[in-house]
Amino acid sequence: MLAEMKYLNISHELPQISIHQEQPRAIKNTFRPAELHRHYDPPLADVAATQVDVDIDTYNSRKAYGFLNHTDFAAKYGGEGLRDVQANTSRLTQSGWNFAKNGAKPGSNLIGQEARSRLRGEILQWPAWEAVKIPDPEFTVTPSQIKGQMDPGSDTTSIQSTAQPEIENRPGSAQTTLAREGYVRQWISVGRYDMRV
Repeated sequence: MLAEMKYLNISHELPQISIHQEQPRAIKNTFRPAELHRHYDPPLADVAATQVDVDIDTYNSRKAYGFLNHTDFAAKYGGEGLRDVQANTSRLTQSGWNFAKNGAKPGSNLIGQEARSRLRGEILQWPAWEAVKIPDPEFTVTPSQIKGQMDPGSDTTSIQSTAQPEIENRPGSAQTTLAREGYVRQWISVGRYDMRV
């Protein structure tokens, strides 16, 4: 009776699971430091005093002594020469008529008289240097002046900052793989014989 009895046999194995896990990690979690910027222009004292300029005009003084420039020389002696030519022409004409009329008279010494008369006239016309007033030179003074402009310069500072941190995270991960499959096997045994389904 036992030989014909049926038995249910069960064989099983649980599956094996492999889990590969990476923890989350913060790669970067920092604040960017504030940046300081400075712009500096140094002060510049571009200021200087000019020299005193003294202009001395001595022409009027030299003119009193007879040292004339070309314009005054031409104006004075050009007109004077023309007057002298006219005066000498008139004088020589009168002298010629006088010699023609009176030169042959006995006892007349017209040439000597005329020479003495001319000498007296030139002596009386000779300039009296003591009476000549020599004008003083003209002084023109340009005072010293402060020229230029002072630049006070500048010194400015600016700070650039940010309120946002620099964050870089690597999230965690989990990976599961089936290392070995599980199974459940069943068969029936009758006596000594197994009967597989």
